[in-house]
Amino acid sequence: MKLSKSIPILLVVCGILLFPIASVLADENNSADNQEINISLSPKETLFDVSNMKPGDWAPRTLTVNNAGNKEFAYYMQLKNNGDEKLFNELLIEIKAGDEELYNGKLAAFTTLPARNLASGSEEKLDITIRFPEHLGNDFQGLQAAFILNFTAEGKASASSQAVTKARIDSGDASSSGGFKLPATSTNMFNILLLGSVLVVVAIAIMFVAYVRRMKVAQ
Repeated sequence: MKLSKSIPILLVVCGILLFPIASVLADENNSADNQEINISLSPKETLFDVSNMKPGDWAPRTLTVNNAGNKEFAYYMQLKNNGDEKLFNELLIEIKAGDEELYNGKLAAFTTLPARNLASGSEEKLDITIRFPEHLGNDFQGLQAAFILNFTAEGKASASSQAVTKARIDSGDASSSGGFKLPATSTNMFNILLLGSVLVVVAIAIMFVAYVRRMKVAQ
């Protein structure tokens, strides 16, 4: 009997204790949004998702690099293979910033872009084109190339920030499966807030029901 009476109190206490935790997570999230060095990309997740690409085809895309922080930074772009090497080694990539050509050659030979300076609150558009060389034959049918573009921003101090976007190229009748995951950046803040709220509501409901039952017994 004593245990049943203490359950609502315990639920209320648990709910109250969870709110400070959620508040701390919210503060950490806000501080991350206001960091001095902060690079973001658009599109955020997938730049290329091309199916049934054949020799002679090309796929142009525009990637916007944004300085979302409050300090100027220099950013670099690196490329990491995450699929079949056979097709990856043959595909070509062209990268331009306006009329300036930054790279033109094979994906496999790409190392990094020269440092690009970006002022706080500004953005730069990169025109990126993937080409499937015309001379490639049936040996490349059904293959898939998957790679990640990794952007790193660095300020004059040691602070740095990273952002990634992914690409997938299918040749012929290749499957549409992915093959890599992006880093998880979300927190459990909203889940904790919801759990705390549910516990408080449940505790109040239990106490109300217990009160009604006591009133009936008293009558």
